[in-house]
Amino acid sequence: MIVRALLPAVLLLVLAACGQGGPVSQDTGGDTAVPTSSAALTVDPATLRPSEGFDVSEVVFTDGDERITMPVLVADEPSLRSTGLMRRTELADDAGMLFVFDEPTSGAFWMKDTLLPLSIAFVGSDGTVQQVLDMEPCAANPCPRYTPDDPYVRAVEANQGYFAAHDITVGWSLEFGGRGGGGQ
Repeated sequence: MIVRALLPAVLLLVLAACGQGGPVSQDTGGDTAVPTSSAALTVDPATLRPSEGFDVSEVVFTDGDERITMPVLVADEPSLRSTGLMRRTELADDAGMLFVFDEPTSGAFWMKDTLLPLSIAFVGSDGTVQQVLDMEPCAANPCPRYTPDDPYVRAVEANQGYFAAHDITVGWSLEFGGRGGGGQ
């Protein structure tokens, strides 16, 4: 019981010790939170320790020859998706959270109990980024809902401005082959 309660604090200490501070956040749980060339990772995926049931994996955003790799915590079950990045105080600058859905959904995301702002990229069943939104923290109800224009099967949250800083826009592709996902 004590170990489970201390796990989030330990994760934050590990990230801080690795120099991976920066805006982080939380999020999600809708209805069911400096450009680099050739994606030089500034965050070692090993610094994202599995916590609170989340596995660690990587996603790759591609647009022609441009490839941007991001280590992610994977939310591929309903309980993980509803928890998301809630109550977290840090997220490494180049890391995020991948939300994996078994079938297309139109569920909204919201930022209840988020501590820092996030951006979210919604990815369709063809693996293409179809919309990017900025989301603001929200401590008290009612919180705004961030609803995509079209159904999606993946969503990636990162620190607010990450996608803009890396020029990741509508039309980019997302590759994910880890737990909870197939080729895209």
